[in-house]
Amino acid sequence: MIAAEKKALRQRMSALRDACDPAERAALSACIITEIEAVMRVRKVKVLHSFLPMGSEVDLFPLLDRAVAKGIAVYAPKSLKGRVMENYRYTGQQDLVPGVFGTRHPAGDAYTGTFDLIIVPGLAFTAKGHRLGYGAGYYDTFLPQHPEAFTVAVCFPFQVVASLPVEGHDHVVHRVASGGT
Repeated sequence: MIAAEKKALRQRMSALRDACDPAERAALSACIITEIEAVMRVRKVKVLHSFLPMGSEVDLFPLLDRAVAKGIAVYAPKSLKGRVMENYRYTGQQDLVPGVFGTRHPAGDAYTGTFDLIIVPGLAFTAKGHRLGYGAGYYDTFLPQHPEAFTVAVCFPFQVVASLPVEGHDHVVHRVASGGT
């Protein structure tokens, strides 16, 4: 039953996000980046992990590029089989290579250290930090491996819902940045 609820909600949220006007999406992305930059200043982030956005996701590339310019070490994932992610240093969009599921990732040597902040993707979230990911379980596996990191999920305001179907393996994030706060 929970699996069917999650699947239906994923489809609905994905369709809503895809239908969002590109100009509105860009404006909201800028607001979300402002929220995250404030968190980064307060938490004195020196090592950042972030997914690399695709399609109608929040555009984080301006944030990542500014972080690199400020000397913050930015890492992004490469998805492997078995819900495993390797992490590589992000130096700019020009240095990305194709990955699985239509993703792109940095090339180079894998990083195995710690992160100050992890930016988490997903399709729906509650204000309390419950998240509905894409269903592959990568972040539910990855986040518990980094308990030292502060976690921030990013989404548009319409992706924040009152409640979500939650299972024991679903990992809660510390904060949701939606551009609506």
